[in-house]
Amino acid sequence: IKMAGQKTNTLLLIFVIVAPIYAQSIHDGVREDSPEKIKLALAAGADINTIGQGGQTPLMNGVLSGKTAAVDFLLKQGADTKIGEKDGYTPMHGAGFQGRADIAKLLIAHGLDPSDRHTDGFTPLHRACWGAEKRHTDTVAVLLEAGVPFDQRAADGSLPIDMARNNAATRKLLKRWARRSRAASKPVA
Repeated sequence: IKMAGQKTNTLLLIFVIVAPIYAQSIHDGVREDSPEKIKLALAAGADINTIGQGGQTPLMNGVLSGKTAAVDFLLKQGADTKIGEKDGYTPMHGAGFQGRADIAKLLIAHGLDPSDRHTDGFTPLHRACWGAEKRHTDTVAVLLEAGVPFDQRAADGSLPIDMARNNAATRKLLKRWARRSRAASKPVA
């Protein structure tokens, strides 16, 4: 004897069991920086924008962990770049904070605004300036080359150079951009 709705209940049960597996497999593909595994997860029905255990989409997970091949693939597959992580930080902010220069280039090439201001008043440049490692300086360079002003003020009025107190190389880079900017703005006689 078949009960009414049994087929629907079975399908729902299958979805409830299988959906988390697909979601996990896409995040596993990102962790492994494997476009092939991500492609298989998507072909099996994974949602490209699924939120994982850390409150992040696969794209955000890849940005924060420096998985360049995975990020490139996800962008090409149409991952939503506007979905932030649990605190609302978007991929461009994640690239700045983590010092992911190559990923920042990909995001900029994909049309993301390198000057995007978060509700906390900071931009990706400010976040990159906080970092003390070479990768942060490299990310600052990418953002400056993309047209972000070297003197972009935060909502509290502070400048990127003020935020780079832990990174002499970033301070030097910002000073060089300041000199270049002043020289470019001088009238030609």
